[in-house]
Amino acid sequence: MDPTIRNFMDEDPGYGLPIPLGGVVRGMIIGEVMSSKAEQVVPGTMVWGFGSWSDYVVGPARQFFALPTPLAYDLPVYAHAMGTIGLTAYYGMFDIAALRAGDQVLVSGAAGAVGSLAGQFARLGGAGKVVGIAGGAEKCLRAVRDYGYDLCIDYKQLDSLSSSLKAAFPNGIDVIFENVGGAQLSLALQYLNKHARVALCGMIDGYGNHDRQPSKDALWNLVIKSARLEGFLVSNILNHKHRTDAMLAQIHQWITSGSLRYDLDVRFGFACIPRTFDCLFSGQHRGRLVVQLDDALPSCQL
Repeated sequence: MDPTIRNFMDEDPGYGLPIPLGGVVRGMIIGEVMSSKAEQVVPGTMVWGFGSWSDYVVGPARQFFALPTPLAYDLPVYAHAMGTIGLTAYYGMFDIAALRAGDQVLVSGAAGAVGSLAGQFARLGGAGKVVGIAGGAEKCLRAVRDYGYDLCIDYKQLDSLSSSLKAAFPNGIDVIFENVGGAQLSLALQYLNKHARVALCGMIDGYGNHDRQPSKDALWNLVIKSARLEGFLVSNILNHKHRTDAMLAQIHQWITSGSLRYDLDVRFGFACIPRTFDCLFSGQHRGRLVVQLDDALPSCQL
């Protein structure tokens, strides 16, 4: 379950084709190859790729990526730290934001699937300070306790968000890993250091209402600070196998050494999908949200 799927439901998704009313929803999937006309992909292979919310998916071989044999993790992990979520957080923090030792780092959506990994990657990469923004006291506690943030700010206290950011970053912000957008991003841009980097991963605050832009005054600070804001999609690197293999190898090393934590929230049953998808926007989930299809379950189990 990925927030960006909500954009595909708009008339103008921004990238990709809109999903027509009554059409099948597209998203990241993991499954077993049942039949294949491609010599390089044999039946029985476990693959992941961009497919649809359906029992079966048909597509060209280039649409899918084989999972390692034998599997090193349970399947849902390949939908999280060892899949597109891990690659998104790694690519954004190290390639787009170009993290440097000692950087002062801010991550919005700090308790979410991407944010929880991005904050840990910043810490493992030598950041001087890692501050998160999350919604509610429980999520902020989890960000600090479980994901190694030095501090987490509750965005629901929006009236004090600006002063909280100022107090958290007395020496300014070098890197912003942005998942939310809206007012949070506009306020954070006020505290940029010279040559700061902003990795724009998502703007979930505007999904569905078309309000995806920070204020013009906030954008002006990018000019003043000679800062860089760059949006990115994980699909930009999926076909660069040597790079993605290196990223996943590093993530695997951090997991096996006990340095990296990942949380999975697995729901069961095809009928669960609509209600589970809504959890992304209500916050009623913990970690990476995955639905495992199971015909044996007669009804949705949340």
